[in-house]
Amino acid sequence: MIHLWDAARLWLWIHPWWHAAILFGSPVVISTVLGLWGLRHSKEANRLNREANHIREEQKTSVAEIAELQAEGVKRQTELNKLQGERNESLGQIAVGVKKDLTLAEKNAAKLRKYIGEWASVTNPDGTRWSAMGAVIAEVNADNILQLFMPAGNWSSRATGTCVQCDKLHIVETAKGSCKVQITVLERYGPTIEYGEAKSWAERHGTSTSPRPRGPHIFNTNYRKAGAAAKRGIYIYAPIAGNPDYSLVTFENMVETGVHYCGKREVEIKFAVLQLEWYDEGYRYDGGSGGSSEQLFLFTRT
Repeated sequence: MIHLWDAARLWLWIHPWWHAAILFGSPVVISTVLGLWGLRHSKEANRLNREANHIREEQKTSVAEIAELQAEGVKRQTELNKLQGERNESLGQIAVGVKKDLTLAEKNAAKLRKYIGEWASVTNPDGTRWSAMGAVIAEVNADNILQLFMPAGNWSSRATGTCVQCDKLHIVETAKGSCKVQITVLERYGPTIEYGEAKSWAERHGTSTSPRPRGPHIFNTNYRKAGAAAKRGIYIYAPIAGNPDYSLVTFENMVETGVHYCGKREVEIKFAVLQLEWYDEGYRYDGGSGGSSEQLFLFTRT
């Protein structure tokens, strides 16, 4: 230490004082300036850290509040679902308690809808059958009204529909012949509906065919109703070019009421069926003319 002290004293004695000030003062000044600058930035950094910590605390509080609110929402939704379930159960019990029993018409309509398009054996209350073939169960509408369809064919010259309320009939779900169900009609509903010469339910709204040419007249018969002036007639015309069928034309009081185009067998059947229908309506044979060069079998009922 004595040696160092002598060396320092000798150096200071040799060098001027401003050399010492520069040598020893510069580090002190620089250190002081840097210290003050660092202290300022340190304070700013501490301030920013405090604000960041405050924001983090606020965020934690917000997340906790949101989680609490979500949990409360789930709890309330669970309670609401429970209340709705209890309400639905109560409504179901009320519906069961007030459910209306089916009427006879509704019960019969439900049975008949299983047989739409099928043939039924149909009888009147006295047991008489409508026809040997029966009738087609055509439709059962929303008002529980059944329509029985009888197509034109061997048993009838025209297609008809008959309506019956479903509580005005008896049903026996037992097959009879080719019919899958048996129906007894107690009371008809409304007038008979005419469907022309429709041979199936799908053809009931078909448009009539355009007129065809007629060949020479080969046969005709006339009919009169007792006590009335009304007269009817059936005229048959032979086939001709442009029309390979026979033309069977009906008249009433000399006014044409219908025309049917048929082959040989069909015209013979239609002629006989028309006579039987008119006979049941009170018309009787009133003469005729013509001879069948076509060898048609035409039976005239007097």
